[in-house]
Amino acid sequence: MSTSSRPPKGLLARGLKLVGRLTSPETRTGRVFAKAERGLTQLSTRLGESPTWLRISGGVMRRGFNLRVRRQALQERALQALRMPVSSDVEAMRDQVRRLSYQVEALSSQLGTVVELLEQQEKGSQSTDSLQEAPAREPVSRRHGS
Repeated sequence: MSTSSRPPKGLLARGLKLVGRLTSPETRTGRVFAKAERGLTQLSTRLGESPTWLRISGGVMRRGFNLRVRRQALQERALQALRMPVSSDVEAMRDQVRRLSYQVEALSSQLGTVVELLEQQEKGSQSTDSLQEAPAREPVSRRHGS
């Protein structure tokens, strides 16, 4: 089978084949890669167990989070100064609408129950009325023209 009859290999296939060749333990680059990977793994293990590194990285993360909070507060104050809604206002409004929706749903359910009870009571009173036969009333004569 000639190579010209094969469809051209895609970029992804060629890239994966190159990565496989570069990381293969039989090649020089693969042996270098394996050695570098072992060294980096040992280094990251030592850093992960080091209290000093953990304290430093925790402090950097804490400062980053505090900076993000301050930046968001500044953005909200600027938007409020322009009388524009901020994300915290939108979230509060969304919560209020959600609570209102739950209340309307509960009220609707209660009204449905009341309607059912009234219908049952009405049917019950109609059936007792038909069971208790009242004496027939005499027809009232109507006078026309008086």
